[in-house]
Amino acid sequence: MSYTMSVDRVIQLARCDDFPEAKIREMFAQYSATELPLEILATLPIPLPVKVYLALQDEFFSETEFRELSLAFAKHAASSAPVVGSNHFVSSTINAYEQALVETRSLPRGVALNANIRQQVEGYRGAVKALMEPLSQGLRSGSSGTPLHTVAAYEAVWFAGYEHYGIACRNAASCAVAAVPKVEADAALQWVLDNAVAVTKARAA
Repeated sequence: MSYTMSVDRVIQLARCDDFPEAKIREMFAQYSATELPLEILATLPIPLPVKVYLALQDEFFSETEFRELSLAFAKHAASSAPVVGSNHFVSSTINAYEQALVETRSLPRGVALNANIRQQVEGYRGAVKALMEPLSQGLRSGSSGTPLHTVAAYEAVWFAGYEHYGIACRNAASCAVAAVPKVEADAALQWVLDNAVAVTKARAA
């Protein structure tokens, strides 16, 4: 795996009226490259939300690294909403994710997780979903007194355990950003990007 993203892939994912193809190709040309690693991509003058979206694509991370990031985003989201962070099922789910991550690091590629750990993850995720769903439905119908950022924090924890690790990571990241007040969204996006870059730098160290 090269852990780089091609200019054509960036164009495919990021092209829009305010961020045209010619501008993207010009950025890559400055590095005389058709592919760039995340550490460099993260420094380019790309709109922050677009850059975060690009940074969490499958090209950049292994399954285990996606798990690490998803867990970090879930923890951050839970801590952003005290009612979520102090919930027994949320903390138990996060502990189950941590245990699964430790186990995964020691397993040969392609070997399944211990059945007991899988059951713990699934069971606690199910409990979080049971807490979250009525709140989400209430938001959609306009009848919920629960703030959006609280629901987003629950959703971040639930999404972090999704079986497709790239999707899990991207959804957990989105919810972690939604779990903070709107005025803090840019800071949260930057935090997500910094975490992603940190994982790639740790790999190279």
